[in-house]
Amino acid sequence: MLNLFHNFNVRTFIRAAAWGPVILFFVEHGFSIGSIQGRSMQPTFNPDSNKLRRDVVLLNRWIAVTHEYVRGDVVTLFAPDDPDRVITKRIIALEGDTVFTTLPHPDKFVKIPKGHCWIEGDDIFHSKDSNEYGPVRSINL
Repeated sequence: MLNLFHNFNVRTFIRAAAWGPVILFFVEHGFSIGSIQGRSMQPTFNPDSNKLRRDVVLLNRWIAVTHEYVRGDVVTLFAPDDPDRVITKRIIALEGDTVFTTLPHPDKFVKIPKGHCWIEGDDIFHSKDSNEYGPVRSINL
């Protein structure tokens, strides 16, 4: 049994396994991996329209705790009209900003209220975003 620990492969496995709890904590509390589907974020994600491939992204969960969002950040959130669906959009405006909207939004300009932001997909013609939902609560990101 003692000779087993002198084996290089066993020692390497034990060293790697020792990092298991650290990696598990990191994935559960800090970062996770997700896949992006759909056309709303083209050309940033899924630049070709091949439906068989999806871009894979590393999601930072810590930013949701600090709420240190900036314009241009790409975020994932639960869809305001379907809480079982996760969507990926870009932050266009933060609280206090005024946004020029596009159809189907009924108003030409919207001032973003406190605690909210304006999100849009990069492909305006294939995106269901704040132009339909209105401003979304920043806490939901």
